[in-house]
Amino acid sequence: MADWIEQVELYSLKSDSWKEISVPGVYAFVSILFNNYINVFYYWQASGDYKLILSFDMVNEKFSTLPLPEFGGTLAQCYLELLDFNGLLGAILYPCEGTDKSFDLWVMNGSWTKQFSVESVPGVERPLGFWKNGEMFLESSDHELVLFDPSTREIKNLGIHADRETMRIVAYVESLVPINGRQEHEESIVRRPAGGASN
Repeated sequence: MADWIEQVELYSLKSDSWKEISVPGVYAFVSILFNNYINVFYYWQASGDYKLILSFDMVNEKFSTLPLPEFGGTLAQCYLELLDFNGLLGAILYPCEGTDKSFDLWVMNGSWTKQFSVESVPGVERPLGFWKNGEMFLESSDHELVLFDPSTREIKNLGIHADRETMRIVAYVESLVPINGRQEHEESIVRRPAGGASN
């Protein structure tokens, strides 16, 4: 039987090279693709120990661990989703069973504090993330993307359908940094005199 070895390598655009980074303990990542990037840190739930969150500091290039919120239950009864909540690490906990889900949002700001609870949202499978004004993206029990307003409890169907538990909300920021260190688009710019006619 083969042993799995966790190896992490970091690529630098500046030096065009790879560097191996040591990982604390024997932790694996629950989700490689759908991690959370918040204020120079990446966060994952560690699968080697379900009571920990693994973080990677992009500035210091080091891994560290955080505890899960003390929510009074077990992860056998609840799912955990990590997300960005107003620039802080957030964790939504919700029950594994049933289609009338309630959600607890915990926020890490030095320590975990419960931010709020949303009681019994009918026809919802799982939370996906937050939108403007505290609205939440949820996956409905028929696997459609919906927007839920906790203050009015209104649910708006967004008309997007996916297979079970494949839907994700991923935040991104566009960048003008070129991939290979030069501005490739400059070679294809056609310069015309100001006010000149175009063909």
